Amino acid sequence: MKLATLKDSTRDGKLVVVSKDLTRCSEVGHIARTLQAALDDWAHVGPRLARVALGVETGAQPTIRFHEHDAASPLPRAFFWAGGSGGFTGPRDSISVKDGAPGILMTTQLAVIVDDVDAQAGADEARQAILLVLLANDVSADGAVVASSFSPVAVTPDELGEGADLSLLARRNGKPIDGGKGSAKESAGAVAVAAGARPLVAGSIVATGLCLVTSALSSGDVVRIEANDRSGHSIFGAIEQTVETSRK
Repeated sequence: MKLATLKDSTRDGKLVVVSKDLTRCSEVGHIARTLQAALDDWAHVGPRLARVALGVETGAQPTIRFHEHDAASPLPRAFFWAGGSGGFTGPRDSISVKDGAPGILMTTQLAVIVDDVDAQAGADEARQAILLVLLANDVSADGAVVASSFSPVAVTPDELGEGADLSLLARRNGKPIDGGKGSAKESAGAVAVAAGARPLVAGSIVATGLCLVTSALSSGDVVRIEANDRSGHSIFGAIEQTVETSRK
């Protein structure tokens, strides 16, 4: 199942179920208005969304055209990410960096969205708590993160295949950036580490360190990050952003 959040007049957008080929989506406000609402009651809501996803693929469910440019990050804000809550930049929004800021650096990796996880959870509990997988992109300047953004689409682990290796396709100004290979099945370890000292609440986003790509950036650079399946089709949609400078 693939899920996305479309931008609207609210802070958390509206949840949609997206087709496997990322061309169509179905609004599911009657089931859960937002992704966070779905995560808060996943045991009940998840199966209902899965039935919608099946209907999207078979043509039994009404759909509209899905445009990645209309998507916010799947969770426009979250309770936990890299140690704290916060709002996130959309996957196609520009990244604003203070004019003259030194050391602009992009760090891209796989991330997971989890259900409730007890403190000091074991690997099995951590693995079962992983509800969705997505791409994460942090941009920092002078050692401080200035923007975090996520792929347009988050997917359930079964969409990746059992033990399938992933390769991030990262480009800066159209030129490939090296790195970015790994397997999502190793994500449980990162979740267990994140829950080592404190419990995680449903909707927490955990960086896995998998498929890691780093690159220095400059003002005006355009970055594009995605991952394809074995057929060459995009799994999560693409993060595509321009680095812009601001005097603020």
